[in-house]
Amino acid sequence: MKPIHLSVGRINIDILVKLDRLPEIDEALTTDLLEILPGGAAVNYSVAVTKLGHSAKVLAKVGKDQLVSSIMEKIVENGVGLDYVEEVDAPPSVALIFLRTDGKISMVRRLGASTLISKDDVNKLIGMFDVIHFASIPPSIVIRDPYAKLVTYDPGPFSSSIDNVDVDILYVNEREYQRLNGKRINARWVVVKMGSKGAKLITENQECEVEAYKVNVIDTTGAGDVFDATFNYCYLEGCSIEESLQMATVASALKVTRIGGISSPTKDEIREVLKNFKPKVVCK
Repeated sequence: MKPIHLSVGRINIDILVKLDRLPEIDEALTTDLLEILPGGAAVNYSVAVTKLGHSAKVLAKVGKDQLVSSIMEKIVENGVGLDYVEEVDAPPSVALIFLRTDGKISMVRRLGASTLISKDDVNKLIGMFDVIHFASIPPSIVIRDPYAKLVTYDPGPFSSSIDNVDVDILYVNEREYQRLNGKRINARWVVVKMGSKGAKLITENQECEVEAYKVNVIDTTGAGDVFDATFNYCYLEGCSIEESLQMATVASALKVTRIGGISSPTKDEIREVLKNFKPKVVCK
């Protein structure tokens, strides 16, 4: 039976526009890219896991809106279960993503309905999943499921609020890792994603660093979520730390060559790269 992941977070309406600068007052700019896509870290993670061969469901709150319904249909088309998504009387969660020609992004969010998720919502599902991944939500909602094989957390914008979270793996980027200085972190492993510099995994006894897979960057939206999903998938499949880092690094690199947070690669696409290039991993 396939392992089942629960991704706890938000379902966003992502409005993606390619724009290197904001227009001045009374100025109109044109763009060759303006898309409305499914988004949110929990969604990006779940789609990536499903493409790799595991099952995934999302726990989230969404606003009652016709556009949200359309977004949810696209998520289901990608094989993700929305059994635990609740429609509420609140504004939809929306992210306006400005994509630059170098692939880097900046973002404006309206959190909306996504803020209504609670620890009680998670408690109701304890013991039902192999993996629980908390994606870009406050640390107050993160709890350990003693029955899950793996509990992971990527705080995203909530990294500065972390204190004494209890998880197996904490995923952060370089800037977020710096914010952890002096915080109480009860995590077996901390994984630091460093973009074009690769990634590193820190345990109590060792530190492993993997080189990046160099690609032509188009859009970095969701790359970190794809890394998290791929590492969790690979580790659950019995891969070593080195193999998990290599696969996650290649997966996130392939994602940034494509538009949108749910444009993650398949297992076959990742394996095809790994036939010709295995990112170097050094542990010390």
